[in-house]
Amino acid sequence: MITSNFFVNFNLILDKNKIKDILVKNGKHRRDAFDYIDNLIKKYSDNKKYNATLDRETFAITLWIIKYINEKPLINRFITDQRDVFGNRIAEMLLENYDNVIEYFSTFGIGDASIETVGNKYLFKIPFNIFIRYNKKLSGNKYRLVYQMLDNGYVYIDLRQAAHILREYFAVKMHDIYDKMDYSDSKDIFEGFYDKLDELKKEFIEINRKKTMNLGEIDSSIFPPCIKEYINEINDGGNPSHMARLTLATFLHHIGMDNEHIVKIFSRTADFDESSASYQIGHLTGSISGTEYSPPKCATLKSNHLCYMGDDALCPHIKHPLQYYEIKAKDKINSRKK
Repeated sequence: MITSNFFVNFNLILDKNKIKDILVKNGKHRRDAFDYIDNLIKKYSDNKKYNATLDRETFAITLWIIKYINEKPLINRFITDQRDVFGNRIAEMLLENYDNVIEYFSTFGIGDASIETVGNKYLFKIPFNIFIRYNKKLSGNKYRLVYQMLDNGYVYIDLRQAAHILREYFAVKMHDIYDKMDYSDSKDIFEGFYDKLDELKKEFIEINRKKTMNLGEIDSSIFPPCIKEYINEINDGGNPSHMARLTLATFLHHIGMDNEHIVKIFSRTADFDESSASYQIGHLTGSISGTEYSPPKCATLKSNHLCYMGDDALCPHIKHPLQYYEIKAKDKINSRKK
């Protein structure tokens, strides 16, 4: 449980008997959960966020509805939207009382977190292993361990960094909880509600089908593993980090994809905003800024936890994603000539 008075109770979510009891006995929580899912799907169709705050019981029922529907893009969208709700609450708490945020760290199993005064600043002190576990989707030097103030296994971070680390913890925790939930239990919990749930599932599948990513004439089979990974995450309705998005957008631009098509690729992300995406892509490709940006080098991607070379034979011998694509393209042309 995050706290006794916050909007998520992890123990409640995993207690299927309590969930079933609430579902039967409390019509308001049931109606609110079904209404939330209905609105979430409609917002997904329109590429809009749905950052509504739910009470603990409604949150738990909603998550079980999503387990019944069992579509990865839907759980990714839900967790991203609720992560933002959580992050907004953390930001408010930082303005109210630092001790409340320390309590959050404690309930997450980080009991030795504390606030210390360093110079004229208040800094959070947390174990470095916690920092590196939850900084993976956070871009920028301020989230790389090498740039942090370290002392005896602890990292000192500012208030904004602490809020972002907690927000990422929430997203990771929610995915872990969801993975522990059994689909067969969702069938048991919602016995008597199958018609409504199957209707919601059918609606979502149809909407998601229409959002299928189209790369046009570009040959994605010769993309480097990192680019394939970012695309797979987007296809699943995920929420790639800022640097992953920058890398993908500039990569697609440099291999010949136009801005409008690149924006459509990003329309499947959980937090897509067309106006913002169009501006950012225009800036990166030079149509707004006048400067064409290149994708980061492999070394930069590695330092930001965005390298996915695995056992790929070519990756260890190249230094840039575009270099990988160019080599693979030449190999394919040469193979056709033989």
